[in-house]
Amino acid sequence: MNCRILIVDALSTGTGKRQSSRDTIGCGPRAVAGVLERRGLECRIRRAEEVLSATSPFRGFDHLAISAMTMDLPSVRRIAGIWRRTRHSGRVLVGGPITADPSILPDTLADLFIVGEGEGTLDELIGSGYLDGRVDFSSVKGLAFMRSGRVETSEPRPLLTEQQISEEYTPSVSRIVDYRAYEASKVYVEVIRGCSNYQRTRLPLRDGKQCTECGNCDSADPELRMECPEQIPPGCGFCSVPWTWGPPRSRSVESIVQEVQDLVNLGVHRVVLEAPGFLDYHRGPWPVTDPCSPPANTEAIARLLEGLNSIPQVASGDVHLGIENIKACLFTEDVAQMLVDSSMSSSPNIGLETGSDEHLRQIGKCGSTADVTEAVRIASKFGMKPFVYFIYGLPGETDSTVDASIEMMKQLCADGAERIILYGFRPLPGSAFERLPAPSPDDSHGQRLVREAERINRSKKSDYVGMLVEGIAAEPSWSRHGYTMVYPLTEGPLMTVAGGYTPGTRLFVRITSVLSSGLLLGEVESN
Repeated sequence: MNCRILIVDALSTGTGKRQSSRDTIGCGPRAVAGVLERRGLECRIRRAEEVLSATSPFRGFDHLAISAMTMDLPSVRRIAGIWRRTRHSGRVLVGGPITADPSILPDTLADLFIVGEGEGTLDELIGSGYLDGRVDFSSVKGLAFMRSGRVETSEPRPLLTEQQISEEYTPSVSRIVDYRAYEASKVYVEVIRGCSNYQRTRLPLRDGKQCTECGNCDSADPELRMECPEQIPPGCGFCSVPWTWGPPRSRSVESIVQEVQDLVNLGVHRVVLEAPGFLDYHRGPWPVTDPCSPPANTEAIARLLEGLNSIPQVASGDVHLGIENIKACLFTEDVAQMLVDSSMSSSPNIGLETGSDEHLRQIGKCGSTADVTEAVRIASKFGMKPFVYFIYGLPGETDSTVDASIEMMKQLCADGAERIILYGFRPLPGSAFERLPAPSPDDSHGQRLVREAERINRSKKSDYVGMLVEGIAAEPSWSRHGYTMVYPLTEGPLMTVAGGYTPGTRLFVRITSVLSSGLLLGEVESN
C-alpha cells in the first residue's frame, strides 16, 4: 500500500483556533501515527490552525484523519469541508472524544467515526484494505458509519490490555517534530489509560434515570461496582473517561522510559506523565474500580520514576518531568516522600470541582473536601505548589455550594495552593450529564467563582515579581508585537519577553510585572 495520510490535531481548537492549552501536545494524534507507522504507512501531523490557514493544506496526501473533542465540531466540519471541495477521493476518518456521540457523524462530513479506544479499530481497518477499497463496516468493531442515509454503529471493541498498550500499540515518537515549538511545549506521554472512579451521580438526569442507592458503587467487589441497574455512566457526572476507557490500565516502565528517552533525544524539554489519576499506576489487579482503596502503589511508581531519572537529559535537569492529575484521597505523606525521594519536583493537580461535600456526593466525585485540604497541606509541606480545579455551572449548583466553593478557594490558597483553575461545565457525550444544559455566560454563580479565582491567581502571581525563572522560548506573542511567549521549564508562570527567540531556546527571565492572572512580563537576563 503506497499512500500518505495527514493527521490533523484539532484538539481544543473549537471554531478554529486554540485559545488555551497552547503549550500542550496531547497523546491522541501520536497514537494514530503509531498505528500507521506500524502498518508501514507514511503520515504527518498538522495542527488544525495550520490546515485552516494554508493555501493548499492537503497537497500530497491521499487520506485524512482528524483527532478532536466534542467542542471541536466546527473545526472538524471546516477541515473536512475543505478536503471535500479540493479532493475527489480519499477517506476522511475522525477519532477522539468527539466520537462519543455517533449521531453527529453527518455534521462532520467524515466517512467514519472510530469510536472510543481507536488503535485496534484503525489497525483492523487498514489490514482489511479499507484505504484501497470497501469493507463491511458492521464486521469491524468500534465504528460509526452511514448506511442508507442513517448512522449505524458496529459492536463496541473490547478494551486493549496493558500488554497491548505497552508493546503492540505505542505512540509515534518521530512525528513530534511535526509540531511547531515542540521543544518548548508540554508533551504528554500516556502512563495510565482509564479511571478508577466507579461512583455515580445521585442527581436526577434528563432522561429520567436516577440512582436507586442499590449499593453497587460501594461494593467491595470491584466487578460489581462496574454494574449499574439504572445504566448511569460511571465516574463524576461531568466526565466521560470511565465510560470511554474503562478502569485504569498501566503501561510498563520499559515502554514509558523508552518513549520519553526517544522524545528528549529529539529536543523535547517538558514531559507530562499523562493519566486521569497518576496514583492509579499499577494500584492493584484489574479492574480497580474503587478510587480510594487500595492505597497508591508507591513501589511501582518509584520504579517508574527511577527509570525516567536514569535518562541523562532528565538527570542533568535539561528536561523536566511533570505529573498532573491525582486523586486527593490517595495522596499521603508517604506518597509525597516517595515523590521527593524520586526527584519529582512537579506540583500535582487536584480536582475538587465544588467546595460542598454534599454536592461532591451528588455529582459522583470521590473523596471529600477534607481530603483535598489535607493533600494541599501535605504537598506544601514537601515543597510542592499544587493546582486545584473547580467547575462552575455544575448540575446541582446553588448559592450554598458557591459560597462553600469560594470559602474553600480561600482556604486552599492559605494552605499553599499555587493556583485555582476554574472551568465552565460542558455536557460531554458519554458522561452522566451529557443531556443537561450548559451554564449561561451571564450566570451569577459562575461570575462569582470567576472573580474569586482571578483575584486569588493574580495575588499569587505578584509573588513572582523580582524572581528569576528558567523557561523555554515558544511562539511569538499574539497581543504584543515583537514579544515572545516563554513557558516555564519546571513549575511556574506563563511569561512574555521582548525580542524574538528561536523555539526551544532556554532563557532565564527576571519577572518585572503582572499582566493578568495568567501572564507575567519579564526581561531576559541570560540564555
